Amino acid sequence: MLLADFGPTMLRVAGVYTPDGQVAAEIVQETWIGVLRGLEGFEGRSSLRTWVFTILGNCARRRAKHEARSAPLSAVESSREDQSELECFFPANHPRWASCWTTINTRWEALPADALTTQEAETAIMAKLRSLPPSQSAVLTLRDVEGLCSDEVCSLLGLSPGNQRVLLHRARLAIRGMLQEALD
Repeated sequence: MLLADFGPTMLRVAGVYTPDGQVAAEIVQETWIGVLRGLEGFEGRSSLRTWVFTILGNCARRRAKHEARSAPLSAVESSREDQSELECFFPANHPRWASCWTTINTRWEALPADALTTQEAETAIMAKLRSLPPSQSAVLTLRDVEGLCSDEVCSLLGLSPGNQRVLLHRARLAIRGMLQEALD
């Protein structure tokens, strides 16, 4: 139950720290191992969700430091732009989202030109999001993509409310500026 409820969100949050989907999945696995090991010590001073995502943040930061020091050989051989169209779907053996889209499309009625513009904007936004400092990217992802409240984000990332607001504001300005340039 927890895996199904938290898993997709955890994967997106881990993706804030690394653009490599496999590394993000490994971070989520490390998080669940940490949760299982520390479950006995969970005191209930915060919600279970907050506690799990705090562990996720710690694992992700630790792994991001480690990944920054090395580059796999496969990264040299192929770039992210060379991904096949099949990577838009979860694998057929995915426990919850077998063969479903990896992203949500709420505009099925849109014309192809509109869909293309939307896809271009989404690609540009995600590229800009990855280029932001990790703290800004994490806050923006948790608040605007995942819909978490300010208190949850502060607790998950260990931020003060004021710092969280500043990071969110700067991230939104950067995204808005990039969109404005693209639209002009």
